[in-house]
Order: sequence, then C-alpha cells, then structure tokens
Amino acid sequence: MNRWERLLPAMPYPGAPVVAWPVGEPAPGLPIGKAGISVRIRTRTTDPITFVARKAVGVDDQPMWHGLGRMVVVTESGEHLVEVRGRSSAETARLVRARAGEITELEYWTPASIGGADGVLVRAPARRRMGAGHFGIAVAYLALAGATLLANAAGLQPTAALLVALLMIVVVATVSWSLMKRRIDRRYRAAVSYEADSDARASDVGMFLGDGVAPSGSADGSRGLLVVTATAARDYTWNGTRIAAQPTTDPNAWLPWPALSIDGVRRPFGWRTWCYRLPPGEHEVTVVVRAPGLATGQGCDGAEPTTVRVRIAAGQVTRLDLRVRATIEVRATFPDRSAPTEVTRFTAAVDAKVST
Repeated sequence: MNRWERLLPAMPYPGAPVVAWPVGEPAPGLPIGKAGISVRIRTRTTDPITFVARKAVGVDDQPMWHGLGRMVVVTESGEHLVEVRGRSSAETARLVRARAGEITELEYWTPASIGGADGVLVRAPARRRMGAGHFGIAVAYLALAGATLLANAAGLQPTAALLVALLMIVVVATVSWSLMKRRIDRRYRAAVSYEADSDARASDVGMFLGDGVAPSGSADGSRGLLVVTATAARDYTWNGTRIAAQPTTDPNAWLPWPALSIDGVRRPFGWRTWCYRLPPGEHEVTVVVRAPGLATGQGCDGAEPTTVRVRIAAGQVTRLDLRVRATIEVRATFPDRSAPTEVTRFTAAVDAKVST
C-alpha cells in the first residue's frame, strides 16, 4: 500500500457486497456458490498529485466502492459489466465472466496525465498506462539539449531569434509526443475493450464493444449494424453549491445507464459503445435517461424519452452517438460531504447524432 492508497483508501458504498483485499495480502475467501470480481486502482508512490484522483467502481450499473487500492465485489457467477468512473460518466468498462468460487482480477492504472486522459480497465496485471506522463517533458528536454549542442557546434551566438527557435522546438516536441501517445493509447484501448472470444452472434440482441470495433462479419447481406456510443456530462449540486470536481463519494452522483429500446423492444445497453444487428429498413430508437438511485424504471421528472429514427442498410454500419447532459441536485442533512444525501432535482437531455 503506497502513500496515495493510504490517503484515499478504498471505501465501500452503503450496502455494497464487497470485501477488502489490501495490496500485498492473501485473497479473501468467498461465500459458497458466489463469485468475486476484484478491481485494483493503481498508482505509484512517486506520482505527482496531478496524476492522482479518487475513482468509483461499479458492477452492473450499481456503485460498489470508491477510492484507490483494491476491493472484491461478491456476486453471482455469469457475465457482469464492470466500470471505473472518475471525471466522466464511465472512463472505462469491461465485460467479464465470473465463475463461482473464483475471483476475476482486473486492474486500472490512474492515467499519467493532468486530467486529459481516461484510464482503461484490463485483466491483471496491467502493463500499460494511459497518458503522456513525464516522458513528454523528457522528450522536450532532449530536443532542447540536442538543438543547443547543434547551435554551439555551428558557432551560433545566442540571440532572441535563436532562443525563440529553441522554445518552439520544446513546444513542438512536447505536443508531438502527446499526440503520438494519445494515438497509441486509442489503439490499445480498442484492442483490450472486450474479450477476444466474444461471440459476434450476441450482436443480434446487443453486444458490448467498449472502445473496440464490431467483429468482422457482423454486417452481412441480410443484416446491417447499428453502433451506439453513449457518453455523459454531469452537473452536480450539493446543498445548493455546485461542485466543479466530479464527486465519487456520493452514490447519488452515480448516473445510471440510459435505457435503450429499438422498435419498442428493450435492448442491453450502457455507457461506452454497443452494437446491434438489424434488418434493413427504418428503425426507431428510444433512449430514456434514468435518475440516480433507481435500479430500473423509465426515468423521472425532467428525463423525457428521446426518439431517433435510423435507416439500416444490409452490409453497412450506421452510427448513433448519444451525449447525455444531466443535472443532479442533492441535499444532505449534515454539512459534511461524506454524509448521506437524497436527490432533490434531476434533469437530463440527450443530444443524438446519426452518421454512416
């Protein structure tokens, strides 16, 4: 356990079925017939505070615990969707298959970035970290040192123009490294978003893709593919005060998955990207944003259904991007951010964009 894990320890949400598994300790036992899903939120002791933020972990759209470190969620065997949330609705999600008597181990590195990158949830051990980290600074200094040596070798006198040129080299080297690392990170996220043995036939009902792409052959001569991506922006107000930093300690700040129906039939859905094989023609997609604290239902005041018509062509992919903008207002009995809250107001709107 490093200093950040001691400062922001893993804490369960009220009533969550979790057990502690401190880093470096033996795995805890499971109740008979139950399965376990462990998530470790990793940091380094040497990380600057700008790299560190408290995260929230959920399973099947239920908040389980928050903080840094590791805990085990006790659940039934079968498929479960595990999420890590921070500054966005869901930074990363992964579909796992849990077996009775076993603990499925996942890890998430906090990004080596000043709030500009999302992490990714992978099977343990996690070997790659998102974000440019300190390497951008190192690349910039190496570029500056190389340019300075070349200038000295050429016998150039230090002038204002030379100093500006050296400064531009630093800026270009830093930006170039950040863009290259971001592109590498995107490819890695897509590669590890879901299990390699995922069955493409699941897309007949609804298949979770995360940040990946649909398996080849999903769209064929008799079916087209609808790919739906859902993200969210959330405003949170506590006792009349708008909180700029996205909270993780309050379970009522957990924005549930939207409910999605196609032609009146409810489909599996959540944050990130899903796909659905559909027959050619026009289809009606209905999205309902649900209020915090509700496991099921058709939303609440301010969350009206949003309906979008999409045209599906055989053998082609149609994309639907959904951006949810939600406002959550809560009231706490005690003037303490860790005190229990109740939702006093909830509104939501959905921006939908169809593309091919």
